[in-house]
Amino acid sequence: MGLIEKYQIPETGAHPFLIKDSWQVSKLNYQAKEYQVGKLEYFNKHEHTNRALALLKGKTVLVFTRDFGQYNVVAMKRGLAYNIPKKTHYALVLEEDSELFSVEPPNTDQIDTERNHLTEEHLQTIREKITKEFQNYHE
Repeated sequence: MGLIEKYQIPETGAHPFLIKDSWQVSKLNYQAKEYQVGKLEYFNKHEHTNRALALLKGKTVLVFTRDFGQYNVVAMKRGLAYNIPKKTHYALVLEEDSELFSVEPPNTDQIDTERNHLTEEHLQTIREKITKEFQNYHE
């Protein structure tokens, strides 16, 4: 087992734990306030990079758009990988005890993340869609 690295990530929030030259793996969970539906304030966008996600446990909704006003809401399923293409505005909303893995280039949060704050009108529309998606959520 000496060649294989194992990681257990007890920290809460968003935590990069495996960082290589061209990619990093992070564990995300509900304790990061930005992932709670009541704390949603902005969308992220990566101009030059994609982001891959995989749901480990719990319930998570991915909200995304290329054009503000037309929002797509997807309930993530375990066993599937999701790719957020570059130039896509998105937010993740997790229910309590949810966990995800994220794969992206190192330091994307510092060097290739644009945060677009949402108006109260947009937030209301998005929250309604998120609430409906969680009500209809099937694992």
